[in-house]
Amino acid sequence: MNKIYEINKNDKEFPQKLLKMQKCPSKLYVMGNVKLLNNKCVAMVGSRDSTPYGEYYASNFAKVLSKSGITIVSRFSNRNRYSLP
Repeated sequence: MNKIYEINKNDKEFPQKLLKMQKCPSKLYVMGNVKLLNNKCVAMVGSRDSTPYGEYYASNFAKVLSKSGITIVSRFSNRNRYSLP
């Protein structure tokens, strides 16, 4: 399992755009490359009742975005069926 990092608002890795939000979280838990948090990002939200069709296209969409230099942001899930590069 990958290491999970806790970063606070005062840490240099904390996403600068989040600091501009009115209700900015005080800390984040991050798994993966913390340095990517200030890149262009796309949030992906899944479904508890996803279909194989939806999972296939969501996975491919995320791969294309990540290969284009866009960071994929998602919440942690206990399902973890696949991981992206």
